[in-house]
Amino acid sequence: MISLLLVCVLAASALAATPPSKANNTVNTFAGPLKYNEDWGYSLIRTGAHTFWWLYAAEQADENRPLFMWLQGGPGSSSTGYGNFQELGPKTMTDEDNQATWLQLGDLIFVDNPVGTGFSYVESNSQYTTNVAEIGNDLVTWAIDFFSVHPEYRTRPFFIVCESYGGKMTAEFAAQLHLAVSAGVIPLTKFKGVGLGDSWISAMDYVNTWGEYLYAQSYLDEQQLDRVNTKAASCQSLVDSGKWSQATNCWSAMEELIEIETDGVSWYNVLKQGDSDAWSAAIKTNRIDTRTHVEKLYDRHVRPLQLDALDNYMDTVIRNKLGIIPDNVHFGAQSGMVFNKQSGDFMTPNWATVDKLLSYGLQVTVFNGQLDLICDTIGTERWINRLTWKGLDQYKAATKKPFKTKSFPLAGYTKTYQNFQMIYILRAGHMVAHDTEESGLFVLQSMIDRAK
Repeated sequence: MISLLLVCVLAASALAATPPSKANNTVNTFAGPLKYNEDWGYSLIRTGAHTFWWLYAAEQADENRPLFMWLQGGPGSSSTGYGNFQELGPKTMTDEDNQATWLQLGDLIFVDNPVGTGFSYVESNSQYTTNVAEIGNDLVTWAIDFFSVHPEYRTRPFFIVCESYGGKMTAEFAAQLHLAVSAGVIPLTKFKGVGLGDSWISAMDYVNTWGEYLYAQSYLDEQQLDRVNTKAASCQSLVDSGKWSQATNCWSAMEELIEIETDGVSWYNVLKQGDSDAWSAAIKTNRIDTRTHVEKLYDRHVRPLQLDALDNYMDTVIRNKLGIIPDNVHFGAQSGMVFNKQSGDFMTPNWATVDKLLSYGLQVTVFNGQLDLICDTIGTERWINRLTWKGLDQYKAATKKPFKTKSFPLAGYTKTYQNFQMIYILRAGHMVAHDTEESGLFVLQSMIDRAK
């Protein structure tokens, strides 16, 4: 891990980021019309490694208006693309208003991370990251740059919210950021905490519960359940032996088995079929599948978020709007390499990092969609039970309370103790902000309220 002193040195070059490029806009939200400005730029986080970010800021704001940072999963899926235009940004790809935009509750900063994702890019293969520790260090360097360019956010509440593999990255980044703030490297006075949405925090807790979850949902019978659990046990053995690359391959093979046993259930919403997943694609083309396990994982979990329409929109309309994207950089072109470079770290758990965040006194909100398979709620509860946080027993004994939204009298449940909260989201799959817009806003409002 790069030392904080070296991070400070690296930040000196990062301060040469592109000057702000403002654009005024209005969006009609559930809370009414909102005028906002935009800013975007590149941060040079290491020699040859460039991180792209995009900020949306309410025109009228006070010192209590929070800033929410969004980190997409993958790794290799774009925050400024998918998260922005498909989930929680103010506009859609057709320039229509997103009434459910999170901008109505706070300013938004989208970061294409790790380097090589979206419009972020590296100049050589040696500059990709290979694990979440390196990703976290890059994000701390980015934060030094961003809070220098936008010092108004140094004293406003700051949260990091994420989805999927973004959870591993968020936990690590938050831990490193806390240490940087404590050491005086970043003058951030109100770093409040994180929101971990359907997050890949503990791979084997998900792999080991897929069979149980699918059996309860009637996708598997007892014989199929036995086959799935047997395969999961072989993956667990590899993890126990520290054979991380082989464990990644086993995870991929486990997914293939489930796709066969269920006739292609969607990994992101069990009420749907995964038409873009590896097994379905192989059936439709009636071909022999010669891809590696890592290539199959990429096709299941990153490629579906790199939609042709989105790629084209980002590489034409948005490229022209931004005016700073280098000619040789194309949206998402490096995402496959980003995914491949991280593959040795896919199966390593980091619930212990979440433990650190709780011990630091940061607010930790975990939220999970009821219909998500890849990060099913059973698996999430398993890694929560692994925490050594001193408040765990009291949290487990706490009463689970229902919450409602305008559309649903019963939208989900919350369970809270001190600085930890779990939010169970009914009717949502992996992408909560997309599937249940009002519940996504509930999560955000809950984080704001608890941090006061």
